[in-house]
Amino acid sequence: GTVFVSHDEWTLSNAGFANAPDTGQFVTNLVAEFGTTIHAYTSNFGFTQSSLAGAMASAGATYTTGTGFAFNLANISAYDAIFLGGSTLNAAELADLTTYVGNGGGVYIGGGTGTIGSAAAEAAAWNSFLAPFGVQMDPVYNGIAGTTPVAGDPIFSGVSSLYQNNGNGLSGASVFCCGADGLYAINRMDPGQPVSVAPTLALMGVALVGLGLHSRRRAGDQAQQL
Repeated sequence: GTVFVSHDEWTLSNAGFANAPDTGQFVTNLVAEFGTTIHAYTSNFGFTQSSLAGAMASAGATYTTGTGFAFNLANISAYDAIFLGGSTLNAAELADLTTYVGNGGGVYIGGGTGTIGSAAAEAAAWNSFLAPFGVQMDPVYNGIAGTTPVAGDPIFSGVSSLYQNNGNGLSGASVFCCGADGLYAINRMDPGQPVSVAPTLALMGVALVGLGLHSRRRAGDQAQQL
């Protein structure tokens, strides 16, 4: 399973294609990464416009959009990848999405849509799902706009730049591009690898447990001294 996160939905819009000529190659790379049956479970313009549909077809993918079916594990498992952005999923749906990735499914999430509410609301909608994959959306929009150089992962092979228009910056171990305000992140799981807490969060948990044991030992030592 692969989770790819873009800070902004404009990258795959018609404007994204018009401003960044390599966007078509990026879509070809996404299809190579995810597989050829892809569904965008959203009505957001960043996933439903003609340039993306054409690029998907050129890359050999069957690309569909819409929310006309129940979002559950059985239904989404019919696809190699699910694209998301601009709407929310409830706790049960997010749990199914996590299981889907663990079973080998691919997920692309676009932030910065503004249709969920504030930047903080958009971050909150996704961060519980993203945390085990080493990514978090910032609760403020970053104001980054224009065509930006991209690099740092094979997903950008043959892609020199992509278009941005004000998204949720990204942070975490899986962010690989592009500067202080992370714009793109990817996490590839080995087949059969269980989805668990991100390494950074796990280490924090171990540290907190260690502090607790240390405190109890000190309290016990003091009691013995008394």
